[in-house]
Amino acid sequence: MDEIRELLEFLPPDGSKRLYALWKQLPGRRSKPNQARLALEQLRNLLLRLSQDWQRYCVFQSEPQVPSTNNPTERAIGRMKMRARTVRGYKSWQGMESGLLLAGTYTR
Repeated sequence: MDEIRELLEFLPPDGSKRLYALWKQLPGRRSKPNQARLALEQLRNLLLRLSQDWQRYCVFQSEPQVPSTNNPTERAIGRMKMRARTVRGYKSWQGMESGLLLAGTYTR
């Protein structure tokens, strides 16, 4: 579980291969077709789907025009956080307002 969590957090380029290797380590389906799948079987299915679609999840890393999130607010917050890290925070309210105007999230 820790390795899966790490892969999903950092989205490494070889994530697909690593997820597929984890999928192969888990036992196959043991429940009957008319029974609900066990948690381990559901995890195994999830690993396979993640492995197969890995490039779609990471496309923003190779295509600059694709945003890392489809939520404009999250993107603006991310830009503000980066700016705050680089300038060690805003020195005044006017500076914060200017930063927000640059991020495109503030209007008077």
